[in-house]
Amino acid sequence: MPSFFTIGDHLATLLLYLLPTRISTRIRQNISPQTIHILHSSQTKCNEPRMTLFEGVFATLLFDTALFGTNNIFINALIALFTNIQNSWDATFSDLNVAEEKVTDFCKRLDIQQNPWIWSKKKHEYTSLNDFFSRTYAAEYFPSIGDGKVVSPACCKMLCYNDDAEMKSVLIKGCDYEIGRIGLPEDDLEKYGRNRVLIGYLSPKDYHRVHAPISVREWMVDTGKVVHCQMEGIDALSASVKFFGGKFNLLNNNKRLVVVIEEEDGSGSNEPLKVAIVIVGGVGVNTITYEYILGKSILKGDELSTFRAGGSAFALFSTTPLDFVEPLIKSSRDGVQVETLVGETLAL
Repeated sequence: MPSFFTIGDHLATLLLYLLPTRISTRIRQNISPQTIHILHSSQTKCNEPRMTLFEGVFATLLFDTALFGTNNIFINALIALFTNIQNSWDATFSDLNVAEEKVTDFCKRLDIQQNPWIWSKKKHEYTSLNDFFSRTYAAEYFPSIGDGKVVSPACCKMLCYNDDAEMKSVLIKGCDYEIGRIGLPEDDLEKYGRNRVLIGYLSPKDYHRVHAPISVREWMVDTGKVVHCQMEGIDALSASVKFFGGKFNLLNNNKRLVVVIEEEDGSGSNEPLKVAIVIVGGVGVNTITYEYILGKSILKGDELSTFRAGGSAFALFSTTPLDFVEPLIKSSRDGVQVETLVGETLAL
């Protein structure tokens, strides 16, 4: 029996030739290769696919062009249907051979590293596609946690904006987004709005766990804590995070986890730094697994959440200016996304 991916590819190919030229051209633009700056190697790659053909057709029609609207019975039913399809990834593999076959096929399709095998379990040990989707690294392959003030919370591609206003005018310009409706604590909204903002996108091929970008512990002494941990949009039917610039209001309406970590200054002479990370579930994501850590100390690199099935993204805000590394600033100024590994230094 053909797999879900095979059926999807055939259907996408057919639609690409049946759709009006304006839309098919847009789809081809969305699946065309893009230029990516790799932070850890300082190299640039120019052949990175944006998405698969099936993803491109589906996401362009529903979310980029919003062909069927953004909030009505029809589009909501389509998103719910896709979420149910994604939930089928929870189905348990029938035996070890099937597990090996399905995980191998998934890796080949999405170009996930297989040699050397860097994941914590062998292929046949995963119990379902979602079990593999939410995989973690084997201890010996986990990326090093940098010594900068702020590190990347995920393996992702990101862009940096000077402030919330620039992000809204350049990126989030197709909807009625407001920073005050994200779910950030109101007391610091003005500070979050005036400092740089990072947007990170986790593609389906990426490691799908999100980690703390800063520490609140020095010399084994607790000097700070998690001051906010709240799930927003719990019942939302999340739209695709591939198109922040579309008509869907992702940061205000998608299911999202808002975590604020405060790094206190032990001398009490400076304003404490607060970093807020808004972890956004994409279409098909109906499970963001996390521990309620309000009031707890946390180390840079500690796991905050895990996604199951579907793309995801995050936005990172701060209450004080951060000294972001130059490659991140320059690439973002040039409109080039920066690829980072979890734990790589983003700000000194």
